Amino acid sequence: MNKSILFSLITLYGAASVGYADEVVGRSPSNTAGHFIGGWSGVMAGGVVAGPIGAILGGLGIAWVGGEIQESSGLSEQAYQVKDSDGEIQVVRSPNRAWKNGDEVAVISNRLRPIEK
Repeated sequence: MNKSILFSLITLYGAASVGYADEVVGRSPSNTAGHFIGGWSGVMAGGVVAGPIGAILGGLGIAWVGGEIQESSGLSEQAYQVKDSDGEIQVVRSPNRAWKNGDEVAVISNRLRPIEK
């Protein structure tokens, strides 16, 4: 009896992990680092020059400029569109590995991990 329950659980777990594989369906550039560094630089510089209002305006303006500089210099990272089992598409950054369209992945802690077959 116990062996049949264990076998059933293992079978269900195996079927569930195959059924929930996500798939990479596209790529796009990600300039998050440029926005972040530019934003904080703008907050500091704007705060020194014009106080709290300058910090807010400087942070917003320079964050946009930081992303544009990163993109124009060719230093953009890759973000991947990932389609889950429900058909929902989410964008996930993957700075340490390149993926191709059609790769089966799992999204864990907002990072892509390969599905072991």
